[in-house]
Amino acid sequence: MARRPQKSYSSEDFESLEGRASKSEQKRAVQRMAALGEQLAELSTKQIQQLPVDERLIDALTDVQQITSFEARRRQFQRIGKLLRNENEEVVLSYLTPKQGLKKQAQLVRWVDRMIEQGDSAIHDFSKHFNATEKHTLRQHVLRYHRDKSLQATPEELEQARQKVLHYVQQVALLSDQGKARG
Repeated sequence: MARRPQKSYSSEDFESLEGRASKSEQKRAVQRMAALGEQLAELSTKQIQQLPVDERLIDALTDVQQITSFEARRRQFQRIGKLLRNENEEVVLSYLTPKQGLKKQAQLVRWVDRMIEQGDSAIHDFSKHFNATEKHTLRQHVLRYHRDKSLQATPEELEQARQKVLHYVQQVALLSDQGKARG
């Protein structure tokens, strides 16, 4: 059998992949969204109806409240997680973060600032406090912020990158709190 000639990769090949999530990261994101869906499902029916999201998501959230089978609920939350990927993360989090309170939100903002300044040591400390943290994903968000900063991005672009870190941190905090409540 003849061997194929070895293709040499250029930096352009790698740049085209920059910013893309791996399959594992995509899978973990769906799992995070499913867990956030579980928290959305805990809202009252009236609150769910008022969510500014797609009608299919509202229907899925109200349907899951009627489901009693464990496996059926698990599948429904997977579906909700997929539907949540199409929604504005900021809007969804705005409905869940009041559960955390202002003190907790201020603490999370300080964590984000600390991780941006200190890097891996702060990320490690954060992951000790919040068990739902995926260090690799968090590190990627922080590195993207620093990459944008080194490329001299506009203040708006830097703020967007910082908001992405904050949104991930908020999700992790919500999921960690959820885990503690169950445990």
